[in-house]
Amino acid sequence: MSDATEPGVLVVGVGNPLRGDDGAGLEVARRVRDQARGHGFEVRELRGDATGLHDAWHGREAVVLVDTMRSGARPGAIRRLDASNEPLPAPQRNGPTSTHAAGLAETIELARALGRLPARLIVYAVEGRRYDVGAGLSDELEAIVPTLVERVLREARSLRASDVSATGFSAG
Repeated sequence: MSDATEPGVLVVGVGNPLRGDDGAGLEVARRVRDQARGHGFEVRELRGDATGLHDAWHGREAVVLVDTMRSGARPGAIRRLDASNEPLPAPQRNGPTSTHAAGLAETIELARALGRLPARLIVYAVEGRRYDVGAGLSDELEAIVPTLVERVLREARSLRASDVSATGFSAG
């Protein structure tokens, strides 16, 4: 991949579809992709280890991430976090029960230390309830996914509009 900045905004759903609510980020990404065609942003799914984000967002100016969190909040609670200039708060940091080999917060901070963090990085974290192998999404997450899709689409469109305003051109 070149060092040139990729035009547009990247939306990434992170998760594991085989671990219950951990698949919520992937489900949101699929639904956003279905609605995002022609809006000038790309949508990707990242399964498993979050360190793959470094390659996915390489050269991007703006990224919206969607992942499941375990913070003790009620299942289905959504948090919008701006990781552009400061670390994610402690409750979003994956602990020893994470289904990822490397957690999202650690991946973001490694990218920050290496100077590989996008200029704008927005994280949508949704509180999961169950992470059993082979389980589908819990009722709480099934119910909140449409709301999360709308919020992510709105965020991506806003970032895209800022990108077009700043550069004076539309790349897609």
